[in-house]
Order: sequence, then C-alpha cells, then structure tokens
Amino acid sequence: MARQPPPEDDPHAPAVNHAGGIARLMGDNALFARVLARFRNEYRQTAAGIRAALGNGDAPQALRLVHTLKGAAGMIEAVPLRHAAQALEQVLRQPDGSGDAWQRLTRLEQALDRVLLELDAAAAVAPPAQEQARTAVAALAEQGRERAHSDTVRRLATLLDDGNGEAVDLVREAAGTLAAQLGEQRYHRLADTIEAFDFDGALAMLAEWT
Repeated sequence: MARQPPPEDDPHAPAVNHAGGIARLMGDNALFARVLARFRNEYRQTAAGIRAALGNGDAPQALRLVHTLKGAAGMIEAVPLRHAAQALEQVLRQPDGSGDAWQRLTRLEQALDRVLLELDAAAAVAPPAQEQARTAVAALAEQGRERAHSDTVRRLATLLDDGNGEAVDLVREAAGTLAAQLGEQRYHRLADTIEAFDFDGALAMLAEWT
C-alpha cells in the first residue's frame, strides 16, 4: 500500500509542542530547554545545506540531512517541520522525484524558519531571573546527570560489544539521555546505525565521541 502524505498543518498553531516535548523527556523541563537550545544552534543552516546538496546533484547528502532534521524535529515535537521533512524525504527516496523536491524543500524551509523564529523569540524574552534559576537548578543536578549519562553510555557500549540486540531497545528508551550527552545529530547517527544492526560501527562511534 502506498504511504499517505502527512496532513497539512495549521499555520497558526505553535511550531513546537512544548508540552509534548517535555513529556517525551519524562517531564524534564531543564533537559528540554537544553535540547531546544542545541536545536537552535545545530540546525539553523540545515535547510541551506540541503539546498546546496540538491543544487550540486548530491541527493544522498541531501537525504542524510533531511533524515537527521526529521528526527530532531520529532525530538522537540516540531510537528509541522517533521511533516515537511518527511514529505521531502519520501520524494528524495524516489529516483524520479527530483522535480518535486524543490517545492517540498521550500515548504521545509518555511517550517524550519517558523521553528527558529519561535525559539529565538522565546529566548529573547526569557526573564533574567527565570534564566538564572534554571541555570542554578541545572548546575545542582549536573553532576548526577553526568553520572547517569555515563552509566547509560557504558551499558550501551557493553551491549554493542556483546552483540546483544537489547542495544536497539536501549537506544530508543534512553533517547533523551543520549541526545543530551552526544548532541542531536550524533544521537540520530548512532540510533540509525544501531537500528541497522551495525553494532561494530556504533561501538566505534561511541569510542570516538566519549
């Protein structure tokens, strides 16, 4: 059965579902704020990178960038952006779909701009006292978080080294923890590699990044 395209998104709805994103990270507001900040920094030029790759005829690179952006959008519950990335990804996976790719890329650029504008606006008006309180809470919890993050990475590395299929479950269940430690892009690269059961490749990534 042919896959149906994602539904059209309400242009007046928020670009990011903050409540959904916090729920995805088990109610950790501070961690979600860090994930949003990392998204603002790491994905600001992604649409330009996709456009450049398509212009150079490098469809595989464009597909990699779109796939990573789709995962990151899902992590922060940026639903319209995730739908736009999914639509473009589907076209790029079809050998005869290049003509429609530019139109869908334009929609992706618009969706990404909405997300970044919303996140930039929120950061600009954040009360200083609230920012200081958030920083203080994060600092108090950082030592415990770092230990938990390290334990998760060590457990994952052990499973990968043993060729244990539970590594697939762990990389899904610990998505928030791993993304916070490794960064969104690295997390999605690692998850994709593990989902493909390339445990040796994933273990090499962890050895390089940690």
